[in-house]
Amino acid sequence: MPIRWLMDHMSQLGFFKSLSHWIGSNLKKSGEHETWAFNLEGALQMFNSYRETDYWPLLEHPPKEMEVAIVRAEKSDRWDVDVIQRLEHLASWRSGASEGKVSVHVLPNSGHWVHVDNPKGLLEIVAPRIASIG
Repeated sequence: MPIRWLMDHMSQLGFFKSLSHWIGSNLKKSGEHETWAFNLEGALQMFNSYRETDYWPLLEHPPKEMEVAIVRAEKSDRWDVDVIQRLEHLASWRSGASEGKVSVHVLPNSGHWVHVDNPKGLLEIVAPRIASIG
């Protein structure tokens, strides 16, 4: 199956163009065939770690002087209403000086692949925080 065909087919199915291109970029031609270029076992381990780890305790009580900045893609389907409300509550709640804080930023015009869908908007969110570290 040619890489271009896969990317076009995914776009026709309604996937973001950026996701289709990312999937296509992970296929490499090997003779007459395409093969996956990334480590599937490593990807599975990362996904399982993501599913098994509970970060709510950290978000509810971040360490003193720490800000946890969350970027939520405007068009992502991975955030349910309860999680969004819980995060917004944590971002608006100000604890005492003994704890850090949580901020939530909605990145316009982006799906799950925020760095591809809206890199300029993502940079506008993270650059001030990176600059403040020094």
